[in-house]
Amino acid sequence: MRDRLCAPWLVAIAVTAFSFVPPGAAADRPPLHGGAPPVFTSDMAISVDSEGRPALSVSVTVPYPELQWVRLSGGYGAGVDLMVSLEPEQRGARVFGDAWQRRLAVAAFEQTLPASSALVELRTFRVPAGRYRARISVQDLNAGLGSSVTERIEVPDYSKVSVGLSDLELGTGDSSGRFNPVTTRVFGRDVSGLAARAALFDRRPGGWPRDYEMHYRILDDQGLEIRAGQVAATLRHSAELVLIRPAQSDLFLGSYVFEVSLVEGRSRWRVDRSFEVEESGPPQGKEFTRMLEVLSYIAEPKEMERLRSLKPEGQAVGWEEFWRKRDQAPGTGRNEAMIEFFRRVRYTERHFQGFGPGWRSDMGRIYIKYGPPEQIETRAAEIGTTTLETWTYSRPLRRFIFEDRDGFGRFVLVSPAFE
Repeated sequence: MRDRLCAPWLVAIAVTAFSFVPPGAAADRPPLHGGAPPVFTSDMAISVDSEGRPALSVSVTVPYPELQWVRLSGGYGAGVDLMVSLEPEQRGARVFGDAWQRRLAVAAFEQTLPASSALVELRTFRVPAGRYRARISVQDLNAGLGSSVTERIEVPDYSKVSVGLSDLELGTGDSSGRFNPVTTRVFGRDVSGLAARAALFDRRPGGWPRDYEMHYRILDDQGLEIRAGQVAATLRHSAELVLIRPAQSDLFLGSYVFEVSLVEGRSRWRVDRSFEVEESGPPQGKEFTRMLEVLSYIAEPKEMERLRSLKPEGQAVGWEEFWRKRDQAPGTGRNEAMIEFFRRVRYTERHFQGFGPGWRSDMGRIYIKYGPPEQIETRAAEIGTTTLETWTYSRPLRRFIFEDRDGFGRFVLVSPAFE
């Protein structure tokens, strides 16, 4: 399905100007996903020591439901072989990495089912600057199945950088300075405690401690700034870890980027990390009203009537009840129906041009209601005709025909006439 112009996101966003774009920056690397069983997620981040020497941290996250569990005396057990290989592009150079094994045990089978329960392994490898081919592999010892991913990565040379930041780690934090990494970079309701952590290295001469001020921004998937602020930190030595906690992080479902900038004299540095919010608390106020329009695509008329009649103090409860009825696997800790609904809404925003938001277009409405079509046929425009696009679904059989009447990609539903 071809991309179309994006419309503004469902939620109104206040944009705040940012005064600079630092030239020194570390590239964001999306998490890697092993596609074959056992499905896993791997994230890589570059850190530095007090002398600016780099290291590469590799995390591996395997959800419990991806593993085969066997009955043990007193519970259930699973096991995995893990391998990380960092092969330099330079022939004959030393290969870095490690291979190890992990065994798991739980008391009851129910503990193996929640997707939120996972094996998390983190290893850090001291490596010289250069380009590497990283390979991460996971093998399920009980099932005999293996999965792997590869990625090319460049470890920069920080030896001539006077002041800078390592890659961001994302997780949750609290006022005491405690930090819990979320290596998948996928948040649920814990996004209210969103935090970023990085090592700040300073190779300039002089005494310690030293004071610094960092700027942070959170951007949505359209690149619009929705949160911003400043964080002050006092470091006792170079490469000390600093915690950046937004003053407010009650983010709704969607894709975001956490960006941190540092300016020290002539040194300007910026690091960012992408992340997802797949569950959140209910929308509030005007956001709740806006959501009712798109929710009407999948809700029953009586449900919509009740939701529209709710007073502000009852909207949160009504929202929770609506999605609880659609949660087909309540024991997983994730409402897959709600996650899929908002995945479709975000997709319509990125791909469908209409006379307003993508979710208001005819294609957006059908996509949200029925999901991606199983078959798409396009009839190109000719003299005296317009472009037509036909979507077909098989279970049950449904066929929708859209027409680009003005030639600008604003497709409207022509058959059936109403849906």
